[in-house]
Amino acid sequence: MTLISSIYSKVADIVIARPAEVLLIMGLLFLGSFIVMGNISMESGTSTYLYSDDPSMIWYNKYSDTFAKEKVVILYITVAKPLDYAFLYDLQVLDKELSHIPGVIGTETISDAIIEANGGTLPHSQTEIKAAFNRIPKDDQKELVPDSVHSLGVITAEGDPTSLLGPIQTVIDNAELPPGVNIEISGNDAFNEQMITAMNSQTVVLILGAFSLMLIALFLLFGSVRYRLFPLLFVMMGLVYLFGVFGFFRIQINIGAMGAFPVLLGLGIDYAVQFQSRLNDELQSAPLDEAVRTTICNTGFAVLNAMIATAMGFIAIFITPLPMLVNLAVTAILGIICAYMATLFGFPAIALLMKYKPKVVETGKGIDFFGRYNQVLSGLSGKIAKSPIILLILVLMLAGVGMVIDEQIPIDTTEDSMVPADMPAKVVMDKVTNLMGSQVPVELMVTASDITSLDTLQWMDRYGEFILDVYPDEITGVTSIASLVKEYNGGNLPDSKSQLEEILADIPDNQKNMYVSGSVTGLMQFQTVSLTAEQMSDLREVILANVGWLEPPPGLSAHSSGSFELDAISLDDILIYKPIMTNLAFLLILLFLIFAYRQIVAIAPMIPIICVVGWNAVIMWIFSIDYTFITASLGAITIGVSSEYTILIMERYLEERKRSPDSKTAIKSSVQKVGASVTVSGLVTAFGFSALMLSTFPMISNFGVMTVIAVVFSLVGAILIMPAVLSLLGTLDERLMKQRTEKSGSTEK
Repeated sequence: MTLISSIYSKVADIVIARPAEVLLIMGLLFLGSFIVMGNISMESGTSTYLYSDDPSMIWYNKYSDTFAKEKVVILYITVAKPLDYAFLYDLQVLDKELSHIPGVIGTETISDAIIEANGGTLPHSQTEIKAAFNRIPKDDQKELVPDSVHSLGVITAEGDPTSLLGPIQTVIDNAELPPGVNIEISGNDAFNEQMITAMNSQTVVLILGAFSLMLIALFLLFGSVRYRLFPLLFVMMGLVYLFGVFGFFRIQINIGAMGAFPVLLGLGIDYAVQFQSRLNDELQSAPLDEAVRTTICNTGFAVLNAMIATAMGFIAIFITPLPMLVNLAVTAILGIICAYMATLFGFPAIALLMKYKPKVVETGKGIDFFGRYNQVLSGLSGKIAKSPIILLILVLMLAGVGMVIDEQIPIDTTEDSMVPADMPAKVVMDKVTNLMGSQVPVELMVTASDITSLDTLQWMDRYGEFILDVYPDEITGVTSIASLVKEYNGGNLPDSKSQLEEILADIPDNQKNMYVSGSVTGLMQFQTVSLTAEQMSDLREVILANVGWLEPPPGLSAHSSGSFELDAISLDDILIYKPIMTNLAFLLILLFLIFAYRQIVAIAPMIPIICVVGWNAVIMWIFSIDYTFITASLGAITIGVSSEYTILIMERYLEERKRSPDSKTAIKSSVQKVGASVTVSGLVTAFGFSALMLSTFPMISNFGVMTVIAVVFSLVGAILIMPAVLSLLGTLDERLMKQRTEKSGSTEK
């Protein structure tokens, strides 16, 4: 007896001897998990893009600490007459109320700008208001009043954004404004707060949705056993255990974990279905204790191998530097382990205590359907096993097409692919973008020995003009300390150091601090139109590549940063690591199968898996589904999920092969015995995965579509392609055995 077999035998001994004690321990763990799950917290914002030690994140944090320390809340104001005195007066009162909120540093609205342009007072007549407005710089006019019915403003604040947004919204709600005036707020902090709120509610929706859909699937499809809804109990227990692990170790979860919950629920229900199906079959010819032992030892080991293979697909994701994907992988791996352990111990223990009885086959009843279905699959697999070559050529050709076109599928890492389109902060940001263009400029941090020297400013000016000439359609403007000096010097840079120092002295500190920090660090901002993630990546590369083209002063260097950098570098990481994840998942599962089975048949599951990955790419290309942060891991996840069903078929094939020396007979027998249960578990899993499509987060819903398709393809691969592969490998194995026998016989002679 092998070590693994002895372990499962001991598990069976414990469960059979002490089922009540096993359930008591599981119940205590269940209660403990409930107690500590309150420690779970949600994570959003830039920390979900890259890890803190990533070079791009280091520069982003430096940029944030230097130039973006203050929080900015955007005010989007809809008003019939933006320059009307009554509106400006009420807006001035609102500004004062907002400034009284602890943490608010100041406000900048059209009212503030006109008061400043009018010498500190708000003019009363429309003529005076118009004259004051005309004294405001043209660029500022457009930012404050982009059209005839809108006005924009900002609130500059510091401190915890979650403690500021509520009071700001309360002040706005209670403000007395002219009829028809509406003020909405947005900005990164409002965006992140609403995203966390949406994630919390969506997590509940996805979990409840997955349970509801799996309940329907079990009720419709799992009629071959008693207590067909039993598997839901163990999936629920596994989920609570998972939350307990997260709470105990205070693991934060992000949007990646949201995508993992229905996945692990679907896989968990699969394990429970396999256990219950096997116990039901064993009870047809064996007493309960013996049936439980066979189920634990045989199905427990088979499902363990399937689970480990699935985990290998998720483990491949750890190679990426993207926290969102790693969080998905951690959630999925821990989740399937919790679901497996809950089923391994809980199901047989409950079955023993309730003296579980099988559902007896009754002629003419609905249960006959599964018997007939198994017979059909058995006959089909037998035909496939006799002529496997043509089928394998066709499916592999289609998979090859998918592998080729996979590189042509676009990748989207922008916020549009992440959050619900109707999230209020997102809606406001879209409105501002439609009025003003992209609100995600390219932030270029420049370091030099003297950031305000004339040579450095002249280089900034030349470089900015050069980039504008190279990208006239993408870049709409450039601002820096150089452009600020030109604004205060009649549109030109000064000719001498002394003149430059006089101009710098005249510029208010709050304006200089937007572009200069200390004596060596400066900021250049390239305003852009709305760009795709791929355009962002290309633009970032060109901007950085040309820093040295215009002969910068000695010691000058530049690094891109800000949200633009995170979007661009995330896309680059996906481009690099997406194929690596897929290939690594292939390798890990192949090595595991070789190690676990140590025979040539171990490579059989890899052929259907290759087909499924290729077919997925074809579907994405046909239906124009882009890769996102989460679907970038689809190859590795598909490999892990697909391996489960192929391994279950292979495991039963190996059992049947011990009884029958003929491989084709073993194939027919194995498919006949587990084809229906594999189909049911796969469809129930697909129902669980389909809960992802309920999400209003685009990347989650698209991920749901593709995982459901992947499960369906995996079933096709397990039931139709595996017999063909097993037939070829079985024939090869028989020939090798025959050759060894003949060689042994000739040696004896």
